[in-house]
Amino acid sequence: AIARARDPDAPEAALDKDRGRFSRAPLVLVVLARIVPEHKVPEQEQLLSAGCAAFNLLHAAHALGFGAQWLTGWPAYDAQARTAMGVAPDERVVGFIHVGTPHGERDAPKPRPLPKLSDLPR
Repeated sequence: AIARARDPDAPEAALDKDRGRFSRAPLVLVVLARIVPEHKVPEQEQLLSAGCAAFNLLHAAHALGFGAQWLTGWPAYDAQARTAMGVAPDERVVGFIHVGTPHGERDAPKPRPLPKLSDLPR
């Protein structure tokens, strides 16, 4: 419903993708950062600490033999979606960690093209 409200002209295929967004893995963990302004720990470090926790969840899942992927997408940034998930106003969604059992080649990581170092701006 939120996706439809955001884009009334969204194609049905896009809405179907959103309907299944959190059902591709048997476990989806929401990693949150609770940002406390004026805290002795700067806000950037509070956010980065939550990012490190998410990254460590990936390592732990892989070390235990599971497959895991860190995704965000629009629900991480949409106020209505965050409210529906129970995310407090002082919290930010750092990511969704999808954890499951890989099924051979089908779930093997696909190589992605990487930019050449010489093509990156200095």
